[in-house]
Amino acid sequence: MSEAGAFMHATAVMVAEGAVLIRGASGSGKSQLALALMAEARRRGLFTRLIGDDRVRVSVAGARVIVQGHPSIGGWIEERGSGILPEVQEAAGLVRCVVDLVDDPPRLPDMEAAEVLLEGVPAPALALRSGCAPQEGARRVLAFLNRA
Repeated sequence: MSEAGAFMHATAVMVAEGAVLIRGASGSGKSQLALALMAEARRRGLFTRLIGDDRVRVSVAGARVIVQGHPSIGGWIEERGSGILPEVQEAAGLVRCVVDLVDDPPRLPDMEAAEVLLEGVPAPALALRSGCAPQEGARRVLAFLNRA
């Protein structure tokens, strides 16, 4: 893959020193989880910013995966029922983990964590149920980041 990267349907949030890449089908709750994750991170006194909502660029430099928001929709996030809202944006981040919103996540907590390849580079991954309660999902992501 070229260093320019490719855009994918996903949302990314900076939490502390790394980015959380949230993937899932349309309507699976990516934006809601991102908003809840940023709110919970702020509540805990952690640095957090939106990197991009709906479309993000994933590229590789060395053995690191970098995520950036799409330039035409940067600084905006969709909140269902409220519309498109402005949000402070971080230009890019190094991916620290991937959260996949899926219909049928593993049932055992120790099997939720896995590793995925992003452009050939391994990254820790967590599977959550599509449409999960955003606040609970945010707490689980933050707990996962503490273990990763």
